[in-house]
Amino acid sequence: MEYELVTQEDVFHSMESAKSIGRKAYDELVTHLRADLLEAQRALEATSQSVIITIGGVDGAGKGEVIQILNEWLDPRGLDTHSFWDMAANATDRPYQWRYWQSLPKRGRIAIWFGGMYTDPIDKYVHERRHPEWAEEISREIRFFENMLREDGTIQIKIWLHLTKGAQHRRLKDLYENPQEHWRAMQDDWKHHNLYEHFSEAAEQLISRTNRKESPWHVVDASIKEWRNVTVGRLLHETVLKAIKLQAPKPRKKKIALKFSKVERDYLSEVDLDQKLDTEVYEQALITWQGRLHRLFWEAYDRNISTVLTFEGWDAAGKGSAIKRVTAAIDARLYRIVCVGAPTQEENRYHYLWRFWDPLPRAGRITIFDRSWYGRVLVERVEKFAEEKEWTRAYEEINEFEELLTSHGTVVCKFWLHISKDKQMDRFKKRLKVPYKRHKITEEDWRNREKWSQYETAVNDMIGLTNTPNAPWTIVAGNSKKFARIQILQSICRQLEQALGNSGDQS
Repeated sequence: MEYELVTQEDVFHSMESAKSIGRKAYDELVTHLRADLLEAQRALEATSQSVIITIGGVDGAGKGEVIQILNEWLDPRGLDTHSFWDMAANATDRPYQWRYWQSLPKRGRIAIWFGGMYTDPIDKYVHERRHPEWAEEISREIRFFENMLREDGTIQIKIWLHLTKGAQHRRLKDLYENPQEHWRAMQDDWKHHNLYEHFSEAAEQLISRTNRKESPWHVVDASIKEWRNVTVGRLLHETVLKAIKLQAPKPRKKKIALKFSKVERDYLSEVDLDQKLDTEVYEQALITWQGRLHRLFWEAYDRNISTVLTFEGWDAAGKGSAIKRVTAAIDARLYRIVCVGAPTQEENRYHYLWRFWDPLPRAGRITIFDRSWYGRVLVERVEKFAEEKEWTRAYEEINEFEELLTSHGTVVCKFWLHISKDKQMDRFKKRLKVPYKRHKITEEDWRNREKWSQYETAVNDMIGLTNTPNAPWTIVAGNSKKFARIQILQSICRQLEQALGNSGDQS
């Protein structure tokens, strides 16, 4: 995704100096500002936009005070506030972005993030002595995340409350000597003051790399509280108005051709669907590979290695029965199955990937997705539930999502269960004859079948554009369910063996 950086000098050396505001003038400014903010917030609720305001800054600059003030000035019914300093195990067990996806605001709402995605990297840069190359990589991930949300309709405002080292010392000293505010000058604040230059360097590394014209940083002089509060309030008001303006109808423009590299290779035609196993061979192989999988999953649990299994495929391809053969090899305490259908009205109030972050497995556990985020580039593409610009950018978003999982140590296994069109018809007819299987056939299945060639194109594009070394696709020969089940078990075992560093017999 393209972005335009603003230079470091623009960020840190063009800050407007704080000006003194008399008490009477301040009260009058706040009275009008609060009314403007509430009016803008009510208008935002009627849009499909959302706002994230990140409050970061120097210790002692008043980040907590500003957040408290915004909670007073805004209607709390449309506002969520999140701090990320005390993470429970359910967050630390998962990729670090999990906590931020959990904290996304619904469309029409505002979220305040205390430090947001920047506090932890700044601390790591200082205390773990990370290098600028590391700062560039984490900044790239943050830029991608912010740009993805922006394209989905989330407006972001990033505010850095700044104090010089001298001003920070005076602020901490004043707090320490004030009996009523003594508790605000925490021991860590003084430690960080002694490391002021290191923290400044870390902030410059992160902020300069994530400062874009579409999502700029606003550096606010926090030396005068009244100036600081009014400046932040005005920035938020301008941001909400921008969100409302973006939602307003725009004059039609000439359609711009989207950049999309169509995949020329026909992956599906390369699959030998005649492969099958005799019953006796199948039953022995099932015992062998389920036993191996059972041992591998327990070893992965002992080593805190999580696994995500994703099953996609044609209707009646045998996803359900294949999943049952996998779960038969797993202790029930270790896994959960997530059956994915059309997004609910609630889920549609977020980015489409939002609903897939919550069920991600904790350390050592397994999540099995019966259909997944790939619906964006399959059914939503073919049925036109998603606009072209939405599904074309989804390939890159999905690759980034899966890269975050695997870089965290999660094993990602993806399966497309492939069958012939004739085999699908045969299975449809058999389901209609069995009373307890008739519910599996719906009008949607018949409609999807009529668009077989369109889905073939979408599947080949999906495999070609999202088949990565860290999260490869396994195309399963599914005309024979017995062969398909063994192929899937073998593939999972091999990926787990690789992740665990084992060199077991792969016959």
